[in-house]
Amino acid sequence: MTWERAIRDPVHDFIRLNSKEAKVIDSPIFQRLRGIRQLAFAHLVYPGAHHTRFEHSLGVFHLAGKMAIRLKLNDEQRQLIRLAALVHDIGHGPFSHVSEKALDICANKDHFTQPSAANVTNIHELLTQNFIRKDPALVSIIGQDDCDKIALLLAKGYDDPLLKALISGPLDSDKQDYLLRDSYYCGVKYGIFDVEQMHRALIAFTDPGDQTAQLMISKDGIHALEQFVMAKYYMTTQVYRHKIRLITDEMLVRAITIGIERDHIQELHKLYAYDGSAEFRTQYIQWDDSRFMNHFCSEKLRETYCYKLLDRLRKRHLLKKIYGRPLKEISDNSRDEIEKLQNPENQEKRAELESAIYEIIPEEFKDPFDSLSRDAYSVILNFYRFKSVKEQSRNDEGSILVRSLPKPTMFEEESTLFRSIDEKLTEAHVEIYAPVIYKSPNERRTLLREMDKTITDILNQFK
Repeated sequence: MTWERAIRDPVHDFIRLNSKEAKVIDSPIFQRLRGIRQLAFAHLVYPGAHHTRFEHSLGVFHLAGKMAIRLKLNDEQRQLIRLAALVHDIGHGPFSHVSEKALDICANKDHFTQPSAANVTNIHELLTQNFIRKDPALVSIIGQDDCDKIALLLAKGYDDPLLKALISGPLDSDKQDYLLRDSYYCGVKYGIFDVEQMHRALIAFTDPGDQTAQLMISKDGIHALEQFVMAKYYMTTQVYRHKIRLITDEMLVRAITIGIERDHIQELHKLYAYDGSAEFRTQYIQWDDSRFMNHFCSEKLRETYCYKLLDRLRKRHLLKKIYGRPLKEISDNSRDEIEKLQNPENQEKRAELESAIYEIIPEEFKDPFDSLSRDAYSVILNFYRFKSVKEQSRNDEGSILVRSLPKPTMFEEESTLFRSIDEKLTEAHVEIYAPVIYKSPNERRTLLREMDKTITDILNQFK
C-alpha cells in the first residue's frame, strides 16, 4: 500500500493511511466522532478520560491492519478489514453506549426494513450498518459494493469466520484498542497486556472439514491471552463499573427518559426515535456530546427535570448512593421481580418502587433549596451484575482455539490460570441513588444506617 497520511497516536505511535482511508477520515460522518467521548462522563472520576470515538476508531483500524498482515490476508481482504475497522463505530450517538437505553426505549422497531436487522442486538449497530450503506460521502469514497460488504461483515460476518474474528470476536481489534486506550487516558494500568506477543501468536487455521479459515493462537500466546482476559476483567470492575461512573450513567439515562416521558421534549424524542429513515439519519448525525449538553441543558429548558439532572452532571453535583446490597441478600420471592425492573416494559412498576423509597428518606437529608430533591423522580434504582472473570470470558476467550497435536484444543482447557478461577464468583447488585445532603461523615453514616433496614424491608416485600 502507498501511504497518503501518517497520524501520531499516543497509544500506537504512527498510524498510516492510504488515499481512500484518508478520505474516509475527512468525511463529515467520521469527523463527527471527534465530539463523542469514548467513556461518557468517566472524566468526572478520571480527569484524563476525554478521549473520543475518533481516536478509538483509528486505533482499531491500526490493530486490525497489523493482524491482517500477521495472518497473511491478501490485499483485497486487508483493505476490507481496515475500512470495516475504521467505520465500525460511526453509528454511535451522544455519550456512546450510555444513551443506548434511550434508543431501545424510543426506537420504532416496526419500521426496520434492513434484512440484517434480525441479527443485531444493539440499535447503534443497526445505525452503523445503515450509515455505511447509505451515507453519500462514504458510498462515494468506498463504493456501494464494498460498503455493502463492510456492513455485512460487521453484521453477521460476510461468510468468512476469520475476517469476522478480526472485527468482532474474542480477540477482535476493538477490545484490544479500548483496553489499551481507556487504560492510558484514565491513567490506570489495569488494561495493559502484551499486544505484540498476542499478535505474534495468531494463526489462520483452515478447518479440514468445511475448509473455512478460523482464528487460532499458538501455545506461545497463552500467557499474553491470560493477560488480555485479566485486563478486560480489571477494566470492567475498576473503570467501566466504577461506583461514580454507575451514578453518572444512570443520571444521564434518567435525564433522557424523563425528558421524553415527563417533560415531553420533542427534540429529545426525535433524537432517539430511530425508524430507519433518511430523515432520522440526517438529524441524528448533527448531534454530539457538546451539542446535546448545550441544547438540553439550556435556559429555555430550565424548569424541566431533564435540565436539572444534566445541570447536576455539568457541575459534578451528583446523586449519592443511599443503599447498596448484593441481590442475593434480598428475599427469594422479590429477587427476580427486582431484576425484571431493568426491562423497558416495567418502567411504571420501577417508578412505583422508587416513589416508595423516596417517601422514607428523612426530611433533614433533603435539600430545601433543590427542586429536584422534592420529587420522587430524583430517586434512581440501579441493578447490575459483576461476572466472574471466568464467566465473563467463557463465551469469548474461553472458546479460542489453541494449536495442539493431534488436534486444536480450547484456551479454557490449556490455561492453568483460567481453570483455577472460581466461576461462582458472580454477583448481582442493587443500588439506590438520591439527591440527599449531609454535612459530615457522621451524618452520612447516620443516613445510610437509617436507610439500610427500611429499604431492605421494602425490597423484601416487593412483588
